[in-house]
Amino acid sequence: MSWKQRDRETALIAPRFVVHLDQVTRPDGQPGEVWVTEQPDGALIVPVDDRGRVGMVRSVTYVHGEIVTPPGGHVESGESPKDAGRRELLEEAGLTARDWTALGSVALMTRNTARLHFFVARGLTLGEQRLTASEFGMTLEWWEMTEAVNAAYDGRLTLSGASLGILMAARHLETE
Repeated sequence: MSWKQRDRETALIAPRFVVHLDQVTRPDGQPGEVWVTEQPDGALIVPVDDRGRVGMVRSVTYVHGEIVTPPGGHVESGESPKDAGRRELLEEAGLTARDWTALGSVALMTRNTARLHFFVARGLTLGEQRLTASEFGMTLEWWEMTEAVNAAYDGRLTLSGASLGILMAARHLETE
């Protein structure tokens, strides 16, 4: 047996997410309630230069303070994850890439519809960042892949998607 939705009440509509309270029948046949958040998907890009270094962006966020992560962000309506990746790479890092490899995608949380799509970008050209207002002060840094992997394991990469993206990219590059 699987989960069955019996009814849905929309509790909140915000610019980038909607929260629903679903009345469900659980797999055991019992009734229940589940809060579900609908959000756009995200794209995370691990840019790798000709020396094998990883482009990371450092910024200060409202919730987590200072973070370091590969470039990334949400997928706009009507945009593919790869197109979102191209846009975010240019905005946040000032980079364009000739070669793109999709690494896969994951669900962010069990009660959230968003998926995070991962890419490795190579054949990089550096240009000007096109930061949005919320990205003010974001800087590009170049890390050795070994250092980025160590940061994923020791918790210096605060965002789970950042850690997973680095580990997926490192594995991909090892098997090339």
